[in-house]
Amino acid sequence: MHENHPNIVVDYIQGGCTGVHQPCDVGIQRPLKISMQKSYHEDIVNEFISQLEEGNKAPKLNDTLGVLCDRSVRWMWNTFNVINKKELV
Repeated sequence: MHENHPNIVVDYIQGGCTGVHQPCDVGIQRPLKISMQKSYHEDIVNEFISQLEEGNKAPKLNDTLGVLCDRSVRWMWNTFNVINKKELV
């Protein structure tokens, strides 16, 4: 890397030190990913429950791009509300 790209400095981080050297990875990105995952999981559970209540014996998840795009707006809004806190920054 040094020979071909002398302007780029490679700095290795030892295992187990990510939280020390990359605080955004632990402080902001982790809550963001967890919140997004919870919102997604909530939608899946609600969709399956509604299908079961309608009498569908074999519920199927609607994972078409249009449906996921529409739902992702709520996921991002929930995530924004979770990480929009002064104590995280």
